[in-house]
Amino acid sequence: MPRKKRDAAPGIHHVVVGATGPSPYFADDIDRITWVRFLLKTLAEYKWRCVVLCQMTTHVHVMFEIPDESLPIGMHALNTAYGKRFNARHDRLGNLLRTRYWSTRMKDDAQLLAAFRYAARNPVRAGMCERAEDWFWSSFATSCGLALTFPFVDASRVLSLLDASPTAPGQALIALVRD
Repeated sequence: MPRKKRDAAPGIHHVVVGATGPSPYFADDIDRITWVRFLLKTLAEYKWRCVVLCQMTTHVHVMFEIPDESLPIGMHALNTAYGKRFNARHDRLGNLLRTRYWSTRMKDDAQLLAAFRYAARNPVRAGMCERAEDWFWSSFATSCGLALTFPFVDASRVLSLLDASPTAPGQALIALVRD
């Protein structure tokens, strides 16, 4: 039976990619940086915007604003490039990914806020840090104005939905994620 066709319509998509079994998707910081480099190439090539990203150990959450129907093609390019590099670097054979990426397109503002919150809170729920803004491998601190780690991430769509102070927009994001 063929797989269900993906929703590739333009819009904001929450995407999750994970490693096979309990294996790491990111074994170390070099892998994390390598993935970000491939992500930047994908963003530029397909003219996507990144709304949030959060690298865990076995998986990654990312939200993309996609202007066309390029999500499957771009994700294939990103996953293939990263998987090949990961396998070569770690002298590994076989599929890195447990399955094809998971994604859902945001249908309304409430879903967008919930997905952003979920992605940002992932390391807190996993016990990797106490506050979402403390996880280095998440764009959340950058979106809050507390770090410059991921300057290409644009959470302005999320901020536009919050009652954010123009002088401290990050406080609205922190309130969203901590509530």
